[in-house]
Amino acid sequence: MVLPALKSGIRQMWMNKHMVLVFYAVNLISALLLTLPVWALLDRFAGQRLMGADFLVEFFMYNRSAIPTVGSLSAVVVMCYWFVSLFLSGGALSVFAIGVKYTPVLFWGSAARYSGRFFRLFLWCLPVAAVFLCLPLIEKGFVRLFFGEDPYQYVTYWGGWIRLGLRHMCILFVLMILDYARIHVVLTDERKVRRSVWRGITFTFDNFKQTFGLAFLFFVSGVVVLLVYHLLSRLLSDPNIAFVITLVVFQQLYMMFRMMLRLSLYAGQMSLYRTHTPEDPGQPLGQL
Repeated sequence: MVLPALKSGIRQMWMNKHMVLVFYAVNLISALLLTLPVWALLDRFAGQRLMGADFLVEFFMYNRSAIPTVGSLSAVVVMCYWFVSLFLSGGALSVFAIGVKYTPVLFWGSAARYSGRFFRLFLWCLPVAAVFLCLPLIEKGFVRLFFGEDPYQYVTYWGGWIRLGLRHMCILFVLMILDYARIHVVLTDERKVRRSVWRGITFTFDNFKQTFGLAFLFFVSGVVVLLVYHLLSRLLSDPNIAFVITLVVFQQLYMMFRMMLRLSLYAGQMSLYRTHTPEDPGQPLGQL
């Protein structure tokens, strides 16, 4: 069931290429608006002292008081970016639920309609995330139980990798639960979001192979593209203006591909959910 959902997701994403452009444009504008204060701070320092690759080290060394400011701004940027993505997902999931091509009225109307409930879903998922993120601590317990307070160096090394892997897996699980909870809200027009959270949990684990397999395929695809982007960006690090322009273009293509992956995942998850839950109501979005 994973491959049909994957194919369906990519096909529906390609049918709604305009929605990819909307996601890209909104994310680009949001990122520019939110990061301008950070760039202004860095630019003010760069005009005083700049030493090539050691720029960030130099910046924080001579501007220790700016560390809390940069940290706070970065947290605000991440949270605002997340809420913008949460808002846009309501429009995307609605388009995929009805099975029609993108229209501005349907997309933006649905995004606004579900924004409040999606925000409450996010708040309900915080305790779930806290439980999952505590699971990597089990690794520490096993290390202390079997190797004592001062384990061998190789145990500490591999334990760190295991803990890192568990942490990423837990984050993936929480995101999957949130995704299927949102799908449940859109398909059933559920008002009590705690029911949707529970439905997201039960659906994710009742169909673990399919839900995890689909999410993991897109996760691996994103990691592969990120590695390719990183390698190419290193090759395009020459200060020549042509290289700089090429790097900027490549960065934007990378961001565009990320939006394509995200929309393909939404559509694939919608297809997978409907395949395993045919009893859910049809299209409450007809009210729009």
